[in-house]
Amino acid sequence: MGYTKWTDEHKNRVIELGKQGLSSRKIAQRLFDEFGENFSRRTVSQYLSTGSTNGRVRTAPNQQTNNKIKDVKRGTEIVINKDGSTTSSTTMQMTSEQAKDPEFVLRAHGFNPDDWDIVSARNNFWQQNSVENGLIDLYQSKITVKPKSDDELTPQDIVNLFKADIKPYTVKQVARDTHNLVVPLPDLHFGITALEDVKGHLDRLLELINKGYKTIVIEQLGDLFHSSQMWSSQTLRGTMLDEVDMVQAIEDAKQFFDILVPACLDNSTSVYIKQMAGNHSGNMEYVFMEYLKAKYPQVVIKNNIKFRDAYLLDNVGIMLAHGDLAPKNLPMLFANEFGGVWSLSHSREIHKGHFHKEKTV
Repeated sequence: MGYTKWTDEHKNRVIELGKQGLSSRKIAQRLFDEFGENFSRRTVSQYLSTGSTNGRVRTAPNQQTNNKIKDVKRGTEIVINKDGSTTSSTTMQMTSEQAKDPEFVLRAHGFNPDDWDIVSARNNFWQQNSVENGLIDLYQSKITVKPKSDDELTPQDIVNLFKADIKPYTVKQVARDTHNLVVPLPDLHFGITALEDVKGHLDRLLELINKGYKTIVIEQLGDLFHSSQMWSSQTLRGTMLDEVDMVQAIEDAKQFFDILVPACLDNSTSVYIKQMAGNHSGNMEYVFMEYLKAKYPQVVIKNNIKFRDAYLLDNVGIMLAHGDLAPKNLPMLFANEFGGVWSLSHSREIHKGHFHKEKTV
């Protein structure tokens, strides 16, 4: 196979499809269907954003530029495996960048990226002299693919988890007592922890909250979830963990706070939530706090991705930390980093977590 440069017909069609709102991936697939040529999604995206491209498309040696040829592959071996996956082997000409593009490779093997996922791929590279193009890059490409599942978790599914049933919760607040209550919540690790595991603790906490307070502060001290990812179980730094169901983890966290927060609003004049990032799921915690902001506008939520913070509750200065970073230096860091809170407080406390035990039952 040889290479040919983009034609005006290619470029005009890309611009036309781009104006219709199609993504670069869908445009590349549409061009493959119409021209029989395999365009890289990255090259299409580059042309849409800059108006120029150095990308090329693959054609047969004797093919005219504007010929529409659907079958551009030769010598492709297809094996259907017992587990429902399909293995495809073929020799093709492509660049090293194209070899790293899963969508390009799928189309080169004749699979629609909208319908198939790559399970594994191996591309063996060598160079060969060509009469038309001199030294060219060739790949022996072998991929195993599986059909996309209708119930596969997508980014939109994750968005819907946080959008579902977000209805502002309004309660009539009345003055309660003159005391304050601080509720530290470190290391809940939803995913490993299920809502059923904490119901006893939640019942005792609600009994305490029902006594009534001037101010209630909920401290989310990090590691609200066990994993920082939806599709794999790992910490923020990439440490692999036991597999957990993160969809269920989010549901458990929502139910937990949907019980706790209304109880606090019913039994205090003001409610605050302080957020600290943990080493397991700081990113997920930040997004979850945004969910709580939308659902409970009466709650004052300080959301951040910091690992230390401090606040003043009447005349008590309280420093917050997850506890995994410099735990022995926290008193000194309190004075140095939060001098205002330190100087105005009559007494000082440090609330942290991180160090906990795992109980196997």
